[in-house]
Parts: sequence; structure tokens; C-alpha cells
Amino acid sequence: MCQKATCRKCQKATYRGCGMHVDQVLAGVPRSQRCTCTKDSKDSAPAGNLWKRILGRG
Repeated sequence: MCQKATCRKCQKATYRGCGMHVDQVLAGVPRSQRCTCTKDSKDSAPAGNLWKRILGRG
């Protein structure tokens, strides 16, 4: 099941998950407020970012 998320790059609404439930998850979000970043740019967070968040340093 997908869930609503916030894009790290543009700070707009997006989703996490399989992609089969996007319409349900983003039903209340206007198209103008949805992320339009490409998958490549969404995944461009610096290496180690996850560990910084886990350890409370990011």
C-alpha cells in the first residue's frame, strides 16, 4: 500500500510505495501542489543521509 510523503527536493506532496495507489493517496492534493521531480532527482540525496536522520544529526 502506498502512503503520502513529501519530496525532499521540492517539498511538495508525493507518495511512497508500489505506485498502484497514487490516486487514492493524493486524492485531496491539487495537481499544482504535487511533486513533478523525476525519480533520479528524488533519489539524489547525499550518501549517509539516512544514518544522519537515524542518529539525529540531519
